[in-house]
Amino acid sequence: MEHTILIADDQKYNITLLKVLLQQYNPDFKIITAVNGEETYRMACENLPDVIFLDYMMPKGDGLEVLENLKKNYLTSKIPVIIQTGYGDDKDLELLFNAGAFDYVMKPYRKIEFFFKIKAALIADKYQKKSELNRQKNQNYVEELNKLSLIIRQTANVAILISNEGNLEWANESFVNVYGCQLDEFIKKYGANFKNVSFDKERATEYLQLLQKNKQPITYVNECEVNGDFKWIQTTLTPILDEDKIEKIIAIETDVTKEKNFERELVAQNLQMKILTDDVQQTNIKLEKQQKEILLQKQLVEEQRQKTDDLLSNILPHHVVQQLKTIGYAKPRNYKKASVMFTDFKGFTKSCEHLSPDEIVSALHTYFSDFDGIIIKHFIEKIKTIGDSYMCVGGVPLRNRSNPFNVVLAALEIQFYMQMVHLQEDKVNLPNWQLRIGIHTGELIAGVVGKIKFAYDIWGDTVNIAKRIEAACEVGKVNISETT
Repeated sequence: MEHTILIADDQKYNITLLKVLLQQYNPDFKIITAVNGEETYRMACENLPDVIFLDYMMPKGDGLEVLENLKKNYLTSKIPVIIQTGYGDDKDLELLFNAGAFDYVMKPYRKIEFFFKIKAALIADKYQKKSELNRQKNQNYVEELNKLSLIIRQTANVAILISNEGNLEWANESFVNVYGCQLDEFIKKYGANFKNVSFDKERATEYLQLLQKNKQPITYVNECEVNGDFKWIQTTLTPILDEDKIEKIIAIETDVTKEKNFERELVAQNLQMKILTDDVQQTNIKLEKQQKEILLQKQLVEEQRQKTDDLLSNILPHHVVQQLKTIGYAKPRNYKKASVMFTDFKGFTKSCEHLSPDEIVSALHTYFSDFDGIIIKHFIEKIKTIGDSYMCVGGVPLRNRSNPFNVVLAALEIQFYMQMVHLQEDKVNLPNWQLRIGIHTGELIAGVVGKIKFAYDIWGDTVNIAKRIEAACEVGKVNISETT
């Protein structure tokens, strides 16, 4: 049996790795891909894949937003979704599982773990589809029984049994109250087809055809003529199914002529009220329009303020943001002990000769995003990236005595991560980028300078020494100063 797998990732590099692993597991997989949140949701609805591999960080809708939309849609709500992430944050994983994620895989991918999780997802998908089919069959059976029971109890309404071809076969005693004669007399006078009980025969025929096509109950209100009198009849047509074939049709009819007449009276009264209140409504419309414009302006101002706050909080420490908002500038701070880390890819320019600019940026984005996830766990502040160089510092802006330990542990974890990536790259013949890391501990100054394009930065000999320590490092190693 062929399975369809949807890979949702904005990184071409990650899509290639996943395709290789999936083909190794089962060459018959049909693999489709999406590069952003909107495209992922659309392709899931159109193709209904058996399993979805969903990247946590994507443009036009992150993994959590796409997952929530998939679970809200009854067509895609049962599809197992496996989250791809390089962060591994417990709070993020809890949100994803609460939203309905089936499982997750960590980057870089481990082959045995990956095969186990794709197998589990396919088994779960098969079980859910089988359970859903049985549940639907049982539900249809119970619904039919309830409808038949309702016909027997509500004898005040007209109950008519109709054949699959639309001919009248049986009616209860209430038929006389509405149509003024028994069913057999009605058939002799007007004919046996159900459409003859309606004043608008074409409309009744259309409803019967729609019932045959969709096999779902239909309710409508129609006008009919009985002994020269016109009545409004509300009709509910319910099909009795044997598997996918309609065996019989049950029509429940109610005389709603009084209600229709009352509606007409209400319409006439409402028309008079409308004429009397036109001036008031026009005034209210103008006031509401002005109020909406004021509210819209207020919302726009609030949205812009929130965007500004969010942007500042993302690029600057909290205390710097508060100073900029209150006094318009931020005072630099002196730190007696902080640990600066530089990373750099050896031979970066040469290794990029055979890669397109998009592939270079995509690879750097993948590496640096995973570096971000590692340093956050060790309470380290990211300063900036310069080309293929990554710069961060421990003990800033929040002072702590453990910053040398934190930075060294983070550096070792980054090199371990690079080793795992190299193993995956070797399997698909992709070029390896060798990483050097340098760390130095000492005194420095941190803050924001200038009047435009604010950037949080650090200065001092400690920064320069850390860069030289990195330049002297062996690839794949972590070089630290004597002070650190």
